Amino acid sequence: MSVGQKMYLNIVKEIDSIIRLDQLSPGDKLPSERELAERLNVGRSSVREALRALELLDLIETRKGEGTYIKESGGHRIAEVLASFFFRDTKAKQDVMETRRIIEVEAVRLACMRASKEQLDKLEIILEESKKKWTSGELPVEEDFLFHKTLVESSHNKLLLNIWRPLVDYSKVAIRESLSREGRIGNSIQEHEAILRALTSKNDEDAVCYLRTHLENSRF
Repeated sequence: MSVGQKMYLNIVKEIDSIIRLDQLSPGDKLPSERELAERLNVGRSSVREALRALELLDLIETRKGEGTYIKESGGHRIAEVLASFFFRDTKAKQDVMETRRIIEVEAVRLACMRASKEQLDKLEIILEESKKKWTSGELPVEEDFLFHKTLVESSHNKLLLNIWRPLVDYSKVAIRESLSREGRIGNSIQEHEAILRALTSKNDEDAVCYLRTHLENSRF
């Protein structure tokens, strides 16, 4: 990757970070080109180029006289677009998956002691939604993400969650690819059910064992 490409990708990543920091949602207006340039400490021409690329990818739209807005699909797809660049680096992909595994294993261990009834109920609901999507022929990508997010939230350790979230935001492409394998959705749901049973019974050894098996089978 050339220096110019790295600069461009860094700016796109920083714009994504600003969207998250400012808690912007699809339909919201992005900061102005000038403000983005100032916040990122780069030239306006570089920002303009990055915004043009995001617009061509149908992630944002420019409204004449109004500004630039996140498209309805764009807020959820920027991370996936970044992942297509990021995961070209095999070592980077390996590091992300390894770090995710370490965080989730420790989080599930804590969750066995700290998970609330509401969080256990939420996991049950997510599993039911996964089954509904599977039955209707859809990939439960968002439900898979929410199951693992709720697991980490159940540790009641905000730092773990804050480290975990960006790792998995960039891994949604990998989740989709994993669930697309023949027979994987049904097996994944069964593995999630085993993890939830262990959580409910507060059996941390089983919970960690089932989670490790699940992540290995998912090829995360």
